[in-house]
Amino acid sequence: MSLHNAASLNPKFAILDHVRFEDTPEGLTRIVVKTPRAEATLYTYGAHLTQWNPVGQHPGIYLSPKSALQPGKAIRGGIPVLFPWFGPRSDGKEGPMHGFARISEWNVESTHFSPEGVVTITLSLEADEHARSLGFDHFRAAMQFEIGEHLDITLEVTNHGSEDLVFEEGLHTYFAVGDITKVATEGLEGTTYLDKRDDFKRKVQTTKLLTYTRDVDQIHLNTTSALTIHDDAWKREIHIEKQGSNTTVTWNPWSVLSPGMPDLDPESWKHFVCVETLNASENKITLAPGATHRMDSNVRITAKA
Repeated sequence: MSLHNAASLNPKFAILDHVRFEDTPEGLTRIVVKTPRAEATLYTYGAHLTQWNPVGQHPGIYLSPKSALQPGKAIRGGIPVLFPWFGPRSDGKEGPMHGFARISEWNVESTHFSPEGVVTITLSLEADEHARSLGFDHFRAAMQFEIGEHLDITLEVTNHGSEDLVFEEGLHTYFAVGDITKVATEGLEGTTYLDKRDDFKRKVQTTKLLTYTRDVDQIHLNTTSALTIHDDAWKREIHIEKQGSNTTVTWNPWSVLSPGMPDLDPESWKHFVCVETLNASENKITLAPGATHRMDSNVRITAKA
């Protein structure tokens, strides 16, 4: 599955004390990151960040202990990269849930350690046989991760074809929280959303805080607002700013849907909330030939005031 392995990647991209590559028994390659301010783990499979732990804090990202970390299966938790569609593929066409990017092997482009103690890693994806079989031939996607006390992620998509490239994209981030029943997301008041658990009915978020008291699956449209996750059990706030994104999704399966998800523990739903940076549904991207679209997510964590 892997285009490369640790033996070929370490001589080119390892950074002493800060970045190293490891091969897993299951056949994946992961990047282990250590900086003065954070530790992280990133897989070349799916360009999938599975760990970000700022020093001295609770984990920032949740990974299911039952996730299949093996080729051909999507990783449950972390930050799945959704591209080139969100959810089931539309128009009756076949394709894997949430697109092929999260189950594709990405190339390592570069690694860097800054004087400020931030590790930057860039991975890229171009059309392979699987992508071409699904009708996506002339594109390049690049993921850049800036890992330190803050977590800054950029997804760039370039259209190398001669026709418009129409796609959806997203960072399906599983934020770790102390107790979902003591979590509220701020920044979506007044937005219109599609309620997936109510037959995609259009509704309006009328309250300042979106709280979680049952399974939630909402696609908030036409919103660029910054968000704050109030994680009261761990006495902290997770701040998310985004650029180039007009959709925000929030999801938690609760005890209702978790039993049907074999890669989640029965209690997993209590320990994460998905707040996702996307362009989806009516906010999908139409990219002209030769053009590049950039989407950014910037995350920081502060103690509860």
